[in-house]
Amino acid sequence: LSCFVYSSVTNLKYRGRCEPVISRTLQFLNDLSVGYPFFIYGITYYLKIISLLKKLVKIEAVKFMLQNHTSKHFPFLGISDNYSLSDLRCRTVFYTALTRLLMVDLG
Repeated sequence: LSCFVYSSVTNLKYRGRCEPVISRTLQFLNDLSVGYPFFIYGITYYLKIISLLKKLVKIEAVKFMLQNHTSKHFPFLGISDNYSLSDLRCRTVFYTALTRLLMVDLG
């Protein structure tokens, strides 16, 4: 799990202007923050998802994202002269995933 998240953060940091890579990476992080594909209905599975998300928040790469969520570290968050609607969607997905992870950490 740590390897996947680290790779995702690397994509977001260094592939900031490659929209297909950013979109897919953000979708992956969004899915992780929800618990998908691990989501199966039932209380015991719900507890396993919470346990997984708590482990996810402890990964250094996730801590880095939670502490450094600006365009200085993630270029796709910056506003340029020719920004598009997909740039705004990427920013929304990024902050939605971070908010979910922050809420897990806060309980």
